[in-house]
Amino acid sequence: MAVILPDSVTGWERLDAYRSRGGYRGLARALELDPETVADWLLQADLRGRGGAGYPTGKKWQAVIRHAEAERYLVVNGAEGEPGAFKDRRLMATAPHAVVEGLLIAAWAIRATAVLVYVNSDFQDAARALGGALDEAVEAGWAGPGGRVKAPVKLLLEPHVYIAGEETALLNVLMGNPAQPWHKPPYPTEKGLWGKPTVVNNVETLAAAAVILREGPEWFRARRPMLFSVSGDVRLPGVYEAPLGTRLADLLERAGGPPPGERFQAVLPGGYSMPPLFADQLGVPLDYDALAALGTGLGASIIAVATNRTLGQVAADILEFFARETCGKCPVCVKGTRVLADQLGPARGGPLAEAAQRELLATAVKYRHKGICSFLDTAAHLAESLAPQVGPAAGVRLDA
Repeated sequence: MAVILPDSVTGWERLDAYRSRGGYRGLARALELDPETVADWLLQADLRGRGGAGYPTGKKWQAVIRHAEAERYLVVNGAEGEPGAFKDRRLMATAPHAVVEGLLIAAWAIRATAVLVYVNSDFQDAARALGGALDEAVEAGWAGPGGRVKAPVKLLLEPHVYIAGEETALLNVLMGNPAQPWHKPPYPTEKGLWGKPTVVNNVETLAAAAVILREGPEWFRARRPMLFSVSGDVRLPGVYEAPLGTRLADLLERAGGPPPGERFQAVLPGGYSMPPLFADQLGVPLDYDALAALGTGLGASIIAVATNRTLGQVAADILEFFARETCGKCPVCVKGTRVLADQLGPARGGPLAEAAQRELLATAVKYRHKGICSFLDTAAHLAESLAPQVGPAAGVRLDA
């Protein structure tokens, strides 16, 4: 499809190449519309945040557009620190003008005082590409003091902290505070960076906004282009562009299928942030509603698990990750993730005993909805969804 990513590129796509495939036509159109209409186009296109939360992007922009406060900010989230997630890095490193055009559209629509682009400091290739694209956008008259969109754009490389992918933790980092989330409300659109209305958007979300303004909301809604990081036990891991609603089985086939002689036993359709699907569910369309009906959702990546490793190994690794990456703000989260990881640890060596399985399920229920952010709840939900698959009594569940 190559709506967001170029068909082929060596290094990063320069301005002339990007404009040859329609680049900056979306920004030109946005500048002819009023901000409310721009946000409404995103709503008509059904664009939802591509960082994992899936919140309607147009609603987020509207909240800041309609705010009485004159000082407001746009923060671009290029953190992408979850295992198996690399689509955003690929997008920034190869098609940076798609991100730059999107952020300029957003900056103009919300009347941003400034734009802060947060990039994981491990992504040096992405930072160089984005910096080069911003320079070209200034030279072409799209950005900068003498350009069409005058809001200053600052590129910030920050050391990777997993929790900084959460928008309020990210804002705390940018304000010089520890990478820890805050209670919501207030939401960033009300009180965000420096207490001012702030839109926080993932880089792919902004690139998609540029496509919507270029092609129109009807075109986008009909095609629903989306980037998927596919990794784990597939022969051809990589970033795949496909329509939202593509069958999971078809995407896995594009990624080469399982290793020779193996078969898929589970897939994490939302990376570490969403419960897994199992072998009999792989025909599901990758769509927000279809996945929600199965108790899971889209997220930062798609991770396949074949029969060459056990679900016990996978489950133990994931919970150990959560125990290690908790930000430490909530004692209940520090304790809860560690207890869950310790209880799942023995599953690396074989099935849990039925008593251990029941204890794990009870612990998962106990720690649901206990932390400030969704981190502990995500860990507990994953443990609960995986527990029946790592013990002798498959299907054992406790009431919430």
